[in-house]
Amino acid sequence: MIIQFSEPINFSVQIGDLAWYIPTVTSGVLGNQYSTGQASNNVNPLNNAVLMGEITDINRTTLPYHIDVPSIGLGTTPFAQDFIMFSKNNKANLTSILGYYANITMINHTKEKIELFAVGSEISQSSKKHIKSVIINK
Repeated sequence: MIIQFSEPINFSVQIGDLAWYIPTVTSGVLGNQYSTGQASNNVNPLNNAVLMGEITDINRTTLPYHIDVPSIGLGTTPFAQDFIMFSKNNKANLTSILGYYANITMINHTKEKIELFAVGSEISQSSKKHIKSVIINK
């Protein structure tokens, strides 16, 4: 299923993210109408979120912008006015900054003395590669 948008797609959306929609209802009065999430039995509208599937393609370059979500079953097709959202794949997006080293520079641009209480970081091993020592004889 290809879902088209007239506005640019959020830059955080990636292939592999999950696409969802929430049915909406029109509220307000003529001349001042808006769409809201449809709540059933006065329950949070987010409880009505419907999983469409995993995003397999994204077009951000030409109109109409679109995402491609292979349908996962009946009742997973949104209407034009429904609210579309996405969630990240936790298996791929739960780590911190990855890499082999980090370099940081902190600069105080004021003339006054400042006090730095703490600096913290999380470290995640990004690969299992081990570098062997290399000895170069001259």
